[in-house]
Amino acid sequence: MQHPKYIIPNTFTSLNMLIGFGSIYLSMNGDFITAGWLIMLSMIMDKLDGTMARLFKASSMFGIEFDSFSDFVSFGFAPAILVFTYFTKNPLGYTIEPFYLNAGIAFYVLLAAMRLSKYNAADADNHDYFSGLTSTQSGALIASWFVTALEYDLPFLLSPRIITSMLFIHGILMVLPFKYSKLQPRKSAIANIFQTVAIGAVGILILIRELPFILYIVGVGYLLIATLFMWKENHAALGRAADPVEKTDD
Repeated sequence: MQHPKYIIPNTFTSLNMLIGFGSIYLSMNGDFITAGWLIMLSMIMDKLDGTMARLFKASSMFGIEFDSFSDFVSFGFAPAILVFTYFTKNPLGYTIEPFYLNAGIAFYVLLAAMRLSKYNAADADNHDYFSGLTSTQSGALIASWFVTALEYDLPFLLSPRIITSMLFIHGILMVLPFKYSKLQPRKSAIANIFQTVAIGAVGILILIRELPFILYIVGVGYLLIATLFMWKENHAALGRAADPVEKTDD
C-alpha cells in the first residue's frame, strides 16, 4: 500500500477530471460561459497537483498516468466539446461548413492525446522546460478566448474560420518540439516575487470569474517570454561550448 501522502496530489488530479466533466456537461446544456470558466479552473487543479506532488515528494507512475487522463478530459476533450456544442446550437445563425469545423475539432483532440502521450514517454523528466505547448495551456487559452467573446459580446471572435484555425494552430503547437521555461523558483528574488504575484492574480481572477481577456493575454505573454528566455539560455550555452579552451603555461 502506498503512503497516504500520495492521496494529496491525486485528490487535485481527481478534481481536475471532475471539473472537466462538469465543463462538458454545461457545454452540452448550453452554458458556454460557465463551461469555459470550469476549464480554466481545471488549470488551477492541474497546477496544484504537480505542486503538491513535488512538495510532499509524492510522485508516482500512477500519478503521472492519472494526471494525463485527467488533462485529456479537461484540456483535450472539454474544449473540443465546448466548440462543437457552441456551433451545433448555432446561436449566431452561422451556416457551418461541417467538414472544416469537425476536422479542426478532431485534429485538436488527436494532437492533445499525442502531446500527453509524448510527455509521459519522453518529457516527464524535463524539470526545467516544456517541449511544445502543453494541453493545459492550450485548453485554457481556448476557454478564455471563448469566455471573453461571450461575456463582452464580441461575436466576430467566434467566427467559425477563426476558431477552426485556432484549433489547428493549437494542435500543431502541442507537438512542435520548441522549448519554453517552466514556472519554477528563479535565482532572482524579484523574478520569484513577480511569478508568485502573477500566479496568485490569475488564480483569483479565475475564482471570481473576472477579466477573462487578461487571462488570455497573460497566457500568450508567458508563452512568448518563456520561449524567448529558453532560446537565450540555449544560445548562451552553445556560445560557451563553442569558445576555445584557453591554454595557460604551467
